[in-house]
Amino acid sequence: MAANLSMYKKKAMTQMCLARDLFLTDIGEKIPTINEYTEDLGVSRGIVQNALDYLEEDGSIVVEKRGVLGTFLIARDDEKLYSHTGWGAISGSMPIPLAPYFTSLATAVCEVLAEAPVEFSFAYMSGSVKRIEALSSGVYDFVVLSGSAARAHLEEHPELAICTELTGAQYCREYMLFFTDPSKKEIEDGMRIGVDPVCMDQKVLTDILCEGKDVEIVEFPFIGFGDIIRSGRIDCAVFRSISPEQELERLNLNCVPLEGIEGFEKEKTNTPVVVVRKDNYGIDRLIKKYLDTEKAGTIQREVLDGCRAMKFY
Repeated sequence: MAANLSMYKKKAMTQMCLARDLFLTDIGEKIPTINEYTEDLGVSRGIVQNALDYLEEDGSIVVEKRGVLGTFLIARDDEKLYSHTGWGAISGSMPIPLAPYFTSLATAVCEVLAEAPVEFSFAYMSGSVKRIEALSSGVYDFVVLSGSAARAHLEEHPELAICTELTGAQYCREYMLFFTDPSKKEIEDGMRIGVDPVCMDQKVLTDILCEGKDVEIVEFPFIGFGDIIRSGRIDCAVFRSISPEQELERLNLNCVPLEGIEGFEKEKTNTPVVVVRKDNYGIDRLIKKYLDTEKAGTIQREVLDGCRAMKFY
């Protein structure tokens, strides 16, 4: 009984993988050989051939064999074929769009993916730790976070991988060190340091800056920065640069730029990346195919300049 069940699973898995590959294949393009699928998927030739035959008989695809040149995809029914991929609506998670860069980035990703022949849905969650945990457990198909946070998370999550970098877009404003005492310019022993434990970039930067110093860590939600400052519970915190300048003056803070911190590349905190699970066959190619990074950057700039309306779905 167990052997038969395993065989059914292999058949279903093979059919799903072929459907995903063929959905992402351009019409007129050569498809992988039976031998290639046999090696890549670890199944028999018969299982691969049966899966391909089923998709043809179902009317999902039309292929043409051209002898030694190989087999080519010449037509397909996207709706039928997609029903065999097992993807359904592709779900992703991004930062809560409160700050201007998150608002514009969310709009850019939503606008670009809205043009894909696939349904995408979005959830918004603060804290890269929470988004990564949700991705790892299979709640989402992809998550968006900064390049530096992604690389830090991947050290603990080998089952995940960076799918693509949105090099034309910007994740957030640069990080700076804010002191509630305007006369202070560096972290000292005895200070109370504010940290959001689910914000990887802030946590890593804070750990580097506080290394070897006797400080007290005070946890607070990243979006509650103004509240924690006004409460008087902390002396300083690593946070994104504040705009407009009037807000900085109103909070009466001293803002110190972070320059030349060993082990931390500033540009990677500002580059958004998409992270996926390695076992989600083909999801990386799906996102790369339809998430035009250059267009996303253009849309983000238009939102920031007030030339395009916001869109979060």
